[in-house]
Amino acid sequence: MLRLTASRAIGASSLFIVSIAVATYACSSTSNTASPDASSKASGDAGVNQCAPPDSSAGTANIDAAAATCSAPGEATPGPADTHCLIDGGQLGPVQSTSQSACCVPGDAGGPGQCPYDPTMFGHEGDDDDCKYHVSWTSTSICEGAGGVEFTVVATYLGTTKPVTGAHIHPEVFTTTPGDAACDDMSTHESPSTFEILGENPPGTYTGRILFDKPGQWTVRYHLNENCLDVLPNSPHGHAAFHLTVP
Repeated sequence: MLRLTASRAIGASSLFIVSIAVATYACSSTSNTASPDASSKASGDAGVNQCAPPDSSAGTANIDAAAATCSAPGEATPGPADTHCLIDGGQLGPVQSTSQSACCVPGDAGGPGQCPYDPTMFGHEGDDDDCKYHVSWTSTSICEGAGGVEFTVVATYLGTTKPVTGAHIHPEVFTTTPGDAACDDMSTHESPSTFEILGENPPGTYTGRILFDKPGQWTVRYHLNENCLDVLPNSPHGHAAFHLTVP
């Protein structure tokens, strides 16, 4: 299964080569359309070179056909609420700030470890794997069908609730890996619309269609600022994944 997040999924020796190549190809002082958050503005890095954002043209994720319907729609798979960014007492723990200056810094992010992502979450909201963002989603009826399901995703900076703009969110959509529902990165069946960019309107709200072509358990992993390298801790790159049940 193709993974765009190479910095988490490949070995250290290959990562250095890939990072240099991506940075050389993608970095441009005139291509930045993302809006840096308050921490990046405070550091005075708004004018530095940025990695080129992806092509914002919509594919099957934004088709015009009527959304799919069914007599018994699916749902966000029930399960415990996400708490991985909380500390004792349910209070928000340390928040990882982001800076646009860290977007295309090449280097060695280390090996992928036991799992390249935090466990896939349940329900309609949770925090990204690095505790940078809070992500919530709603949708039309979750059904199979050519019209797809229209998803609305809202991303805010964790701790400030300011909207995350210019994140070019890509939903990576695939059937849940049997026996690996927590890590959930080894599926071989992808949605026809996986990695299609969601449109942004209003700022921080992203909307588009996702196609489900078989029933069962699915994972929808939202990639934020995928154009940024995932090397420095304060890179804007992030992920938030959720379990879905398709009837």
